[in-house]
Amino acid sequence: MLPVTMAAVTVVSGAGVASAATSTAGAAAPAASARSVSAAAAPGLGSATVLGKTEFVFSPSSRGEATARARVIHCEMVFVGANHGAPHHSGHVPGTVNVRVRVTCTQAIRMIRGKIGLFSNHGSKINAYGSTGRASAKGNAALVCRTGYYQGESAAQLIAPPGYSPPTVNLGAKTAKVHLKKC
Repeated sequence: MLPVTMAAVTVVSGAGVASAATSTAGAAAPAASARSVSAAAAPGLGSATVLGKTEFVFSPSSRGEATARARVIHCEMVFVGANHGAPHHSGHVPGTVNVRVRVTCTQAIRMIRGKIGLFSNHGSKINAYGSTGRASAKGNAALVCRTGYYQGESAAQLIAPPGYSPPTVNLGAKTAKVHLKKC
């Protein structure tokens, strides 16, 4: 299970460009991924920096073959719903606010394990989500609705199938901070 750490990572394949931001909510940071990622100061709750979608590409270990290039695995983390997946009044459970995230890859990978958090000026909720041997995983977090500010964050560790590089990567994203009322 991942520690309660929210990370934001953007990796551009090919050139190996990477940038990251992490914020820890009372837990140790996850182990570094196989790819070198530079850490920066984390944007706090309500920061103007919004990373509602992150992407990553796993490449086959054998290089130079046309078939190997065709087998790359593209993965992305996206918040689901209107307004770029921002926290919203639940349509399924009246009186709650929720946020949903989905991690999707173009083919099955060894494992996806993540956490999604919904943070408010009234409290927070963090839930785990994941899958093994599948191409996707989804999660959600909800709080009782109270007038206030809400923001969602998610961090996930993706473990590549054998023969792909890097073997492990950490992805993260967060929503915009929204003010909700009329609970």
